[in-house]
Amino acid sequence: MSATTAPPATTAPAVQDGSTPVPMPRYVEVETSRRCNRTCAWCPNGESDARRAQQIMDWRLFRRVVDELGGSGFDGFFAFHNYNEPLLNRRILDEVSYVRATIGAARPAIYSNGDVIDAAMFHRLIDSGVAYLRVTRYPHRAETPASFEAIRAWLHQKGLTDEAPWRFEPVRQGLAALADLRGCRIEVISPQIIEAYNHRGGAVTTLPMLAKSRTAPCLMTATSAVIDYRGRMKMCCCVYPEAPAHAGYVIGDLHTATFAELWGSAQMNAYRAAHARADWSLSPACASCVQPLPETRQ
Repeated sequence: MSATTAPPATTAPAVQDGSTPVPMPRYVEVETSRRCNRTCAWCPNGESDARRAQQIMDWRLFRRVVDELGGSGFDGFFAFHNYNEPLLNRRILDEVSYVRATIGAARPAIYSNGDVIDAAMFHRLIDSGVAYLRVTRYPHRAETPASFEAIRAWLHQKGLTDEAPWRFEPVRQGLAALADLRGCRIEVISPQIIEAYNHRGGAVTTLPMLAKSRTAPCLMTATSAVIDYRGRMKMCCCVYPEAPAHAGYVIGDLHTATFAELWGSAQMNAYRAAHARADWSLSPACASCVQPLPETRQ
């Protein structure tokens, strides 16, 4: 995948506990809905029923988070997913529009499995101001190899073959059809699951071959902020609070604290310092997670 260069990090306002301000994240995930329609074996949703029902983030909370980011000068990627399928959210286009209107420099991003996309929705997403659209066409089995044929078949099925100037290239996750259309970077990916994925810090237990050992520092806690549909900030995108071993990695609740307070909290700062030196003593789940920084977060 060609790297998409994120803007320089800006500075957050001082947090109320007196801590030194920390740079704003380059990437923010606000999981504005709960449901995912898939139960993949390489995802914690494959072992839990936590995401079977739909629940939409409270609109007032969503606006409060977006308003604060806008007031803080956030100018990175703003995504609407984590363990959900964002396009099952009936409000998603309104959310994209609100981010566009409130944080003019932000880049709205949609990560989808593509199941509910059709040509009409494809164009509505782009016209709404989405700057980055990633569709990952997950196979039924983890060992299924990535293929351009699978991508072409999906594009044909959805009526998208001639809707963008597709080029077909290898990417970090596998193989992809890439295009740039009306200001939106689009990637349709056929992933190589076994080689490219990991077990989400132990939250995935049915695929032990995904377990690996991390020796390199991790910058996720310094560059990416993640908020779930309940309004809770998590240590990183791999945290799945429904897994007992992950429950302690919830930083706090945006209903009772500001984004700046949680992002600049003592707990997050401790994670950042430890992770920068590949020290996993504060977060044992990280020792077996090899999640790299996606290209959009560089």
